[in-house]
Amino acid sequence: MDFSTLEALKPTLISFQTLALLVLFAGIVWWAFGKRRKGKFDDAANSIFDEKEEQQYRQGAEQDRAGANKE
Repeated sequence: MDFSTLEALKPTLISFQTLALLVLFAGIVWWAFGKRRKGKFDDAANSIFDEKEEQQYRQGAEQDRAGANKE
């Protein structure tokens, strides 16, 4: 193959690459918003209301930057 043949194939290769990326993007969106993921998304959204995590955050806030407990 010489340089002119590659130049002639360039638009075809770019079109194939664009189509492949579009299919990949659609697949990722379909996977992310599938029905099987809804439960995980709901759990993650409601995790801010868990009291255990809030208590851990408060305990961490009681320490100053050096790691010593505030009095």
